[in-house]
Amino acid sequence: MDFRQIEAFAQVVKLKSFSKAADAVFLTQPTISAHISSLENELGIKLIDRSTKDVIPTKAGKLFYDYAVNLINIRDNAIFKLNEYSEKMSGRVEICSSTVPCQYIMPELIKGFIKKYPNVTFSLDQMDTRKVIESILQKESELGFVGSMIDNDKLIYHHFMDDRLVLITPNNEKFANRKGDTIGFKDIADENFILRETGSGTRQEFEKAFKKAGFNPKSLKVAALMNSTEAVKQAVSLGIGVSIVSAISVEDYVKFGLIKAYSVEGISLARAFYLVHHKNVPLSPLSIAFLNYALGQEKTDLS
Repeated sequence: MDFRQIEAFAQVVKLKSFSKAADAVFLTQPTISAHISSLENELGIKLIDRSTKDVIPTKAGKLFYDYAVNLINIRDNAIFKLNEYSEKMSGRVEICSSTVPCQYIMPELIKGFIKKYPNVTFSLDQMDTRKVIESILQKESELGFVGSMIDNDKLIYHHFMDDRLVLITPNNEKFANRKGDTIGFKDIADENFILRETGSGTRQEFEKAFKKAGFNPKSLKVAALMNSTEAVKQAVSLGIGVSIVSAISVEDYVKFGLIKAYSVEGISLARAFYLVHHKNVPLSPLSIAFLNYALGQEKTDLS
């Protein structure tokens, strides 16, 4: 048994694909298959179920996967510690992130981390909060960045920064001359709303806040559902409707007068962003380094 076999197996299980695993470790698909066959022969047990079109581990494969990840991380940690002495830390940090952190927080963190460790690269996948959590729970991703906590005793959340949600409107005749930065719910109850998709942390947080204040989110007139904050901002600026989004995501549009942003009277729209990982899956050395760096750079308030 050698690490090439173990890495091949771990990548196939993680990516659910022989071809994707081959690309990830820069080998050919036949080589990946040969590594896993050799590993199975050495262990005397099947690790991958080849009876279906889907690439899934057997029960023994699921058990061995956790050990494989631990072995790889122990090896990487040893190399990582040695590289610290020569300041040659290298490798790839893989993170899945919900929309707002991905677009408005991660670029700055990546810039700072690469400045400190120039031989490190990043793989950043954007998805909604619900899918980020699913990816962590299914052990497909090590680290996640989300805008809402979904309770699960297998997850560890680290607070990164506080944020607030704001109601955004077009800067048109109806809202342009409105004074103040607060608006009543009755003033926007009949407006067309542009909402993020159901799995969005932003949507989950504002719906919880509305319910807590006694308003039914289902009573809103929904003009469109969008899975992109940038698309929501553009739609609002064009006068299609209003929306509730993260304050950090609309600073540019508000600054240039493309939209207006308000707090909603009587509704607390405070929220936070979190880094999350699986409680029972040891993080790789690079993921630990990035997590520590990010938490050292954490911000406390956007209000």
